[in-house]
Amino acid sequence: MIPLCVPKGQESVALRCGATWSSAEGCHVVEALPLIMEPTSPLLGFLPYRFRPDRAPPYVRPWMVPQPLWGWNLRALLAKADWDTVRRWAYRRAGYRCRICGQRGSDYPVEADEGWAYDDARCVQTLKGVVALCPRCHEVRHWGRTMATGREGPALEWMVFINGWSTEDAQNCAQAALQEWSLRSARSWTCDISWVEQTFGLPILPDARERAAARQKNLVGLARQTYYGKP
Repeated sequence: MIPLCVPKGQESVALRCGATWSSAEGCHVVEALPLIMEPTSPLLGFLPYRFRPDRAPPYVRPWMVPQPLWGWNLRALLAKADWDTVRRWAYRRAGYRCRICGQRGSDYPVEADEGWAYDDARCVQTLKGVVALCPRCHEVRHWGRTMATGREGPALEWMVFINGWSTEDAQNCAQAALQEWSLRSARSWTCDISWVEQTFGLPILPDARERAAARQKNLVGLARQTYYGKP
């Protein structure tokens, strides 16, 4: 049984694709995927990434923000009401299910995750979108925070499960992410969030850069205290 990410108002489309409502799951589901699925099938848009035939693992992996860009996120760069608009849009768009695995958390069903692309040649971090993730998938993505809170074990187990990997595969992926983060953190970066302005017409705060820089400094200080016991 595969849970689907069906936004409100798209229920009839999901039903035409062969979905049924599952009271146990609290969402629309399909028992199995069709043997042949057209690239234009609406069902593709409802499927969590791990079940899509046009995708391959890793479906979830650590995606660490370089240290110079810590704090440069929409929560800091936008007014609170504007950030709420963006994250709630992501939740609704996913039908309040995780876009990676289709599950939900117990305390918070889903959380908003910013999808960043990195141009290593120009040292530019570009926002590509915001998606809804369950807390467990989100924990894998934010590997630095997961390490700081001692949650590597459960996060590795989740990577193994979602990606169909061995434990060694997951450990190697996490190690590669740390090495990539270390290399990127040694360089200076700029942050491009034009996606949110183009998609929602939302401006960044007048003091956004100052706010992000102050937050970055605080986060670096906290990391030094956590790992080295000094400010």
